[in-house]
Amino acid sequence: MSVILAALDTSSAARAVLETAVRIGQLTGADVKAVHVHAGLLESDKTPVALAERSGVPVEVLEDPVESSLIAAMAAPGVIAAVIGARATPSGRRPVGLTARSILEQADKPVVVVAPEAVSPGAIRRLLVPLEGTEMSSQPVLERLMPLLVADVELVVLHVFTDATMPVMLDRPEYDMKILGDEFLTRNCSLASQVELRTGPIATRVAEVSEEHRADLIVLSWSQDTSSERARVVREVLGASVLPVLLLPAKPLDINETVVGSSSPEGTRQGPSRAKPRSTG
Repeated sequence: MSVILAALDTSSAARAVLETAVRIGQLTGADVKAVHVHAGLLESDKTPVALAERSGVPVEVLEDPVESSLIAAMAAPGVIAAVIGARATPSGRRPVGLTARSILEQADKPVVVVAPEAVSPGAIRRLLVPLEGTEMSSQPVLERLMPLLVADVELVVLHVFTDATMPVMLDRPEYDMKILGDEFLTRNCSLASQVELRTGPIATRVAEVSEEHRADLIVLSWSQDTSSERARVVREVLGASVLPVLLLPAKPLDINETVVGSSSPEGTRQGPSRAKPRSTG
């Protein structure tokens, strides 16, 4: 049995976390299990437990400390991904709270981060995947994301050019950009249905394209190194997005150890078919 773990606390983000976990369960064909860490004598477990029970989701109350208990729960056999809240309140000072940040740095499985003000989608059908065009950012999409999916989805790839990577001259801008887009997909994510090529601040372009394409989920890979440039982009996207953000650790993945209960002969999940790639401006 494959499991999506929903980490519920007593904050306003708990409902959005649970609703998103249910959607991720539908996307991956996995069951959903909620956990709540009892963090103190004065804290009541009634709200997160009641929330899960009303949704028909089994829930387990774990003991403090929060971080180690959640990491241990995520490491359990069958857990293929976790869903956590980004921060306690919409007006929080940080894109992610200290607990969420610690979990993201330690987790060796995909984690979906949900803001308190997150827009809860219906069925998740369109994924926005910002890629740098490097092996570090592209490989996890194929190695970690695709084997998890059982629902039919559309992948929209976004690449934001920097001053250093922007093509110097385009003789026929519309035609040349289409060629660049097709080449980018072939090189980095051939299963995507389309690519958007943009310039400017990455987090801003992610927000724009996710709205234009009515994306349901943003997918980012990262090295789990908080001092890296990629971590800055992750922080900015997490701070600005009202959509759930799936973070894929950029590490090799043994699918047979992580994804269990698959019906395929090799023990891996088979992703849905994809449309022929095309580029858009």
